[in-house]
Amino acid sequence: MSSLSTRGILRSRAGTGVMLVVGVALVALGVFLSLRIAPGGVRDLHAYQAAPRCTAAPSGEAECRWTQTFTVSDIRLTSSRSDVDRAFLTDGNGGRWETEYANRKPVLTDLKKGDQVTGTVWRGRLTEISANGASQRTQAAPADMRTRVLILALMVVPSGLLAAVASGWRLVRRAPTPGMVATLGVALGMFFAGLFSPLIGGENLWTVAALWLTVAAVMIGAARYYVVHKRVPEAVPSSPAPAGQRR
Repeated sequence: MSSLSTRGILRSRAGTGVMLVVGVALVALGVFLSLRIAPGGVRDLHAYQAAPRCTAAPSGEAECRWTQTFTVSDIRLTSSRSDVDRAFLTDGNGGRWETEYANRKPVLTDLKKGDQVTGTVWRGRLTEISANGASQRTQAAPADMRTRVLILALMVVPSGLLAAVASGWRLVRRAPTPGMVATLGVALGMFFAGLFSPLIGGENLWTVAALWLTVAAVMIGAARYYVVHKRVPEAVPSSPAPAGQRR
């Protein structure tokens, strides 16, 4: 909790001001997205799950789901975090479809050029491919945006609020106190816990929340110990009495 980063930020009024702005911006972002996206964030997903099978090939962006055979014309896998894996598919009419994937399993990892897959088309988008008894959704498939937004809000709102409190507290004081340093440390810890919790819990809101709350509880306990330890003055060893005063 007493790392140079948090204490260093609070020692600088300019750095504290920047942290205050960042904290307020994170809270505003989380609240805005929660109010704007979360209420209708599962509308498309529910529509996709309830969509019936098309009785004939749709001519446009139909609400029904149509399946047809595609041939894999190219696969481009990447190790870059700023890019995604892609597969290029060709339909029976020679049309070329570019599909993107968040991961390579369970279908993409076994595909090679010339293989055939069964693709699902909904609203003019290729949303899913299946081969060898396994299926995998593409990035064009509707997702549970409500859960994603709530996970994002869990990551940014509490941490942003604590960062703003610690920074505002510092700006009205002449120097940072252990409480300020601890509060900012908890804010940063909560933020990074929010970043890593989805890597373990996936897109399950309750699992991510449980992981995040566990880390938050540990951080709060460490912060309390740090503040109490800093406030307790060190005991000054007493000097031995002069020889003449000993009995």
